[in-house]
Amino acid sequence: MSVLGNNLRALGYATGPATVARNTGDGGEGEEFTPALAAALKRWQHDTGQTATGTLTPGRAVVLPGPVRVDSVQAQPGDAADGTLLTYTSAAKTVTVAMDATDMGTVKAGDGAAITLPDGRTIPGTVKALSRTVQGGSAEESAQQTGPATIDVTVAANRATDLKGLDAAAVQVRFDTTTRKGVLAVPVGALVALREGGYAVQRPDGTLIAVTTGMFAGGLVEVSGKGVAVGAKVVTAS
Repeated sequence: MSVLGNNLRALGYATGPATVARNTGDGGEGEEFTPALAAALKRWQHDTGQTATGTLTPGRAVVLPGPVRVDSVQAQPGDAADGTLLTYTSAAKTVTVAMDATDMGTVKAGDGAAITLPDGRTIPGTVKALSRTVQGGSAEESAQQTGPATIDVTVAANRATDLKGLDAAAVQVRFDTTTRKGVLAVPVGALVALREGGYAVQRPDGTLIAVTTGMFAGGLVEVSGKGVAVGAKVVTAS
């Protein structure tokens, strides 16, 4: 019951002193469902247009890990009850960057980034997530390319107050990446996926050479393995 009590109090409803209840069934502690807590629940139900029963059944409320922003309300009066009511996003402000898919190996979650704001200030940020969906890079009916394939990279400011006053803006992002020197690299299009897993490169005579991939950057990929040497010719996808 601690979740119910905590949320009612956060909404401004007086629940009386919280009484700890042990043996909640999962080895933890909860909050006793006191008459004061039941009365607060009834007031919340009344204020939100529900029948004030003083009980809350599973499915009547959604508990989220923190504040969220309502993105869109999809349900309309008369819609089926099992449909989507609304969609939401995190309340935290983030920056979304479209990165070339060929460069995805150069950035990972947890990497540092520098965000340059419209006023010229540069603030520190951290990569939070990389999308698993590649966008673009396919041919339309007109046979013209839609542009390079990209993935979305989500970056959050290290200090939320740095983005205070901004709801949407065009910014520039510079990632803290790794530099590798003295390595062998081939075009990404030269990689051949092996049935048993991993990758290989193909010689002009059709021979496949298994390789271990490293960093991806600028359309190139670092490779190593037996039979791979400087100056070796490999076949790339047209």
